[in-house]
Amino acid sequence: MSNQLRNIRLFLLDIDGVILIGKTPIDVAPEGVRMLRRKGARVMFITNNSTRSRDSLLRELTNAGLEVEINDILTTAYCTTRYLRSERVVDVYVIGETGLIEELTDAGMRMVDDKAARCDAVVAGLDRSLTYAKLATAQRFIQTGARFVATNTDATLPTETGETPGAGAIVSALTTCTGMKPVVIGKPEATLMHTALEATGVSRERCAIVGDRSETDILMAKNAGCLGILVLTGIATSQRLEDYLSDRRPDLIFRSVLDLAEHYQPA
Repeated sequence: MSNQLRNIRLFLLDIDGVILIGKTPIDVAPEGVRMLRRKGARVMFITNNSTRSRDSLLRELTNAGLEVEINDILTTAYCTTRYLRSERVVDVYVIGETGLIEELTDAGMRMVDDKAARCDAVVAGLDRSLTYAKLATAQRFIQTGARFVATNTDATLPTETGETPGAGAIVSALTTCTGMKPVVIGKPEATLMHTALEATGVSRERCAIVGDRSETDILMAKNAGCLGILVLTGIATSQRLEDYLSDRRPDLIFRSVLDLAEHYQPA
């Protein structure tokens, strides 16, 4: 176990289920982050959840007892704006919440509504105020040529009261009614990881993805050639490696981020 961790210099920690449940801090997570940093590791926070902007998450993580800077946080909302800017997208129809809209607006994009004749892209994320009318408008834009971009395809979201439907439920509805598959920004695609490696200059061999979902966090690690670490404070509950499918089987499993930090002994 220690041999697999000894060369790691960058830990990319998922937020929901690893650091927070809803807006409630996981008790041992802040101390685990502090211990990783004391031992010389760089820590960044990544999330598929597009409902919160980086500024909003900065406040939440700070209130949870973590020392965090804005550049320590990568969200699918932020990475979606980077992708859209690279594609020269301007007019966007959004199925999503405040965090996604804030990031897109800050990047200079124009939000269109159902009165528009066309748009450059439809961006779908988690939207807890989803209506049939929103789906119908998004369908029309996609079928008339708009790019279809999904912040993520998570089936569920962990909350204080249990799992609730995730953005994947919305994306699936749009895929079904349009016959189109989206460009997916979030995990298990590797956009978040590539953005983190670009920002830090760390190689993928020295990077570990830490999450609570084998089908997103660990699958991204496998696809990207990073160490995949599962913690049992969120969705995943089994401590047995063999209980996970081979293409998303974690390299290591720990009870929590603190348990991981206690085992981390860098070379």
